[in-house]
Amino acid sequence: MAIESSSIASRLYRSYRKLPDFVRAPARWLVMPRWHIVTTMVRVAARGAVVSGPFQGMRMDLSPVSSRHLLGYILGTQELELHGVVERIVTRDYKTIVNVGAADGYYAVGLARRLPKARIVGFEGLAELHPVLRHSAELNGVADRFTINGFCEPPDLKRALGASEGRTLLISDIEGGEIDLLDPARARELDITDILVETHDAFVPGCTETLIDRFSATHNIERITARPRTLKDFPKNILPWLPRRMPDLAVELMNERRTGLQQWLYMEAKRQGR
Repeated sequence: MAIESSSIASRLYRSYRKLPDFVRAPARWLVMPRWHIVTTMVRVAARGAVVSGPFQGMRMDLSPVSSRHLLGYILGTQELELHGVVERIVTRDYKTIVNVGAADGYYAVGLARRLPKARIVGFEGLAELHPVLRHSAELNGVADRFTINGFCEPPDLKRALGASEGRTLLISDIEGGEIDLLDPARARELDITDILVETHDAFVPGCTETLIDRFSATHNIERITARPRTLKDFPKNILPWLPRRMPDLAVELMNERRTGLQQWLYMEAKRQGR
């Protein structure tokens, strides 16, 4: 049973997430022994690398902040709704990728591996994640094309886009901050920049529609909506017995625990001016 299917389970899970690590670890063993055992088996079998999806083979230096998405990263099912978009991105000849909200580098490092000529400019407001980003870039041999910056304000974004060379992609996942940052009135460079943004209507009501209105004149916009995971989504190249013997658990391992309806916008600039 998915945690979100029960209001009591959801409240308990949110309370559990607030506990310190030294309390959560033994609690997992006591309350969810089967889950913990299978999670450990997935990590061991994967050997620290993503096992499927567009970033298959990428090695990750996972941090405590990654724990919520740990299995999705390893299984390659994290945000699988975007797999098709990522493959299309790879076919574009992007010279610069600006990633605002780079977190632990899933997209920044993953795309650096897939686009060996692209320069990656990462912004991450949590300074404790900067060493994680650097190490992930080093593990994957892309550190020489990777720069890391702190919190991104509109002037910072304007400078980064203004300094970019060739076709540029902006990736944004900043928990509602996109409504202020992605404003062509403050950075005209956005008019000629392709954008992949995770929108957060749960935090900023109407955020998605506002961004569509802002960019509809300058971009071709595709809206992508999250969907529940199914057994068919579980990768076939890791623990092949798990979907057969524990189908519910296999699906639950891929659960991203989204708050409300999750959407993304992939916006391709109609005019490429660089």
